[in-house]
Amino acid sequence: MTTAIDGTSTYAEDEITDDGYNDPGRSSADAAGDASGPAEELFPGDTGVLAAAVRNTLVRVMTSRFIDGVRRPDLWNAVLTHETVLASRLHDLYVELVIDRAHQVAFTRQVDIEDVPVLLRREKAMPALTAVLLLHLREEYERGAVEGSPTVVDHDLLIDHLDVWKQADDQDAATFRKRSENAITALKDRQILVPVSEGRYRISGIIVPLFTPEKIALLTEAFEEIATAPDPPRPGPRPDSAGSPPAVTGAASTQSPGQDSLEQAGART
Repeated sequence: MTTAIDGTSTYAEDEITDDGYNDPGRSSADAAGDASGPAEELFPGDTGVLAAAVRNTLVRVMTSRFIDGVRRPDLWNAVLTHETVLASRLHDLYVELVIDRAHQVAFTRQVDIEDVPVLLRREKAMPALTAVLLLHLREEYERGAVEGSPTVVDHDLLIDHLDVWKQADDQDAATFRKRSENAITALKDRQILVPVSEGRYRISGIIVPLFTPEKIALLTEAFEEIATAPDPPRPGPRPDSAGSPPAVTGAASTQSPGQDSLEQAGART
């Protein structure tokens, strides 16, 4: 489960930074830094003990949803280089550094203990359609992993996949298309879908530690509940015995069986 700090923003993939990454003017020794020795004073009154490169990496880790080693190999290598000191500083804040070397991702997670201040905010639950898309992407990523290549998916094919989940009583194709587009946008915003060209996305490796077996089981249970549920009644008034429509006293529910479980599975992703 990936979390982020309140008020932070993510950086663009082609962002030019001034923190020493990809700077040919800096030596490898300067980039590595020395966390144990005296640090250079970086601003008036600076009492920090970490070298600039280590501080920069720590800030990046804390202000990013996650570090994608494919997208930012420079930052990924810095995290691995300074892993011990980064983890120690984060532990001081009741936060863990999670590194998944197999999928080249790293992220922070709130330590699960009681009666301590909470630094990381909870993500809002995803809508059901976004959770459906997330499961599909998880399966596609695993398929690509077996083939040994990055998994790239097409926008139109994602729309087609979601279209099969259009409820039988939902006659508004435009509204459903908008919901489908919103689901894709939500996963782009979370950097789970990384644009590689027009209408094509790479699935980030974060989807594996993010979408745990527990969440997959929860979604599977929800899908089974939806599949075995009777068709919901169509909303709207029906004529009475005289042929006149009765007064409408409230909107009919459009929530399908299993929707709550779908949204729960999409929470904090």
